[in-house]
Amino acid sequence: MFLTQGIYDLDELARFNLHIHTNFSGCAKDEMSFQNIVSTAQKAGLQMIALCDHIYEPEDLPEFIESCNNLRILRDELNPDIKVLIGGEFSCYASDTYTLKGIELDTEYRLYAQNHFHVTGWEQPAEKTPENYKELTKVMLRNLFKDKAADTIAHPLNGKYLTKSTGWSDEAVGSCWSDNEIGDILTEAYNSECAFEINTVAVMADAPLARRMFNIGKEIGAVFTLGTDAHRLDSIDPKNFLDDIKRILL
Repeated sequence: MFLTQGIYDLDELARFNLHIHTNFSGCAKDEMSFQNIVSTAQKAGLQMIALCDHIYEPEDLPEFIESCNNLRILRDELNPDIKVLIGGEFSCYASDTYTLKGIELDTEYRLYAQNHFHVTGWEQPAEKTPENYKELTKVMLRNLFKDKAADTIAHPLNGKYLTKSTGWSDEAVGSCWSDNEIGDILTEAYNSECAFEINTVAVMADAPLARRMFNIGKEIGAVFTLGTDAHRLDSIDPKNFLDDIKRILL
């Protein structure tokens, strides 16, 4: 686990951005070079960042590993004043498997997405209803927790990636989670030494879910990280989003 105990002071959490994409991720802007990211983070006064490029299936690993090695070389050459973790946004893309299942990989931060249901090849429930997507998400997360495979869950429990294909609201899946279910899954995450991400994009997409998750998490001692899912330089500083995040969560 990145943190051994929960931090619920959002100003404190905003000193760390543990979800940034470099231009290795096809969805990120060309400006997202290592040097530009680090320079922007340093100017923002951040203490730590994590570079988490997308990696879906095991066959994509060779190119991803090469990119990580290049980022480590750049980090050594630049020797930045802030801590830079070289990790990845890995994928729990089916109920019984995930990117690094059975694979040893030297990585500094394992951020896992379980709800990129818009990605080709991602498992779908037999009957596509919000309730069934929630149940599938439970199975996926418990698979990760059983193996202690993840450091943090990216944009957890959120159904916003289904809106384009289904026409549902961003809150359709989130509203299916009961408070008891949220408490149970947060407890299982904590017991497997896994944090939940306060993802600024997901918080604003489904405010009721984010508020419940944060407040229930505080009650049970869950661990949270903060990530902006930055694909552009102007999204690197969490403080740019902090007023909205506080309004929603507190």
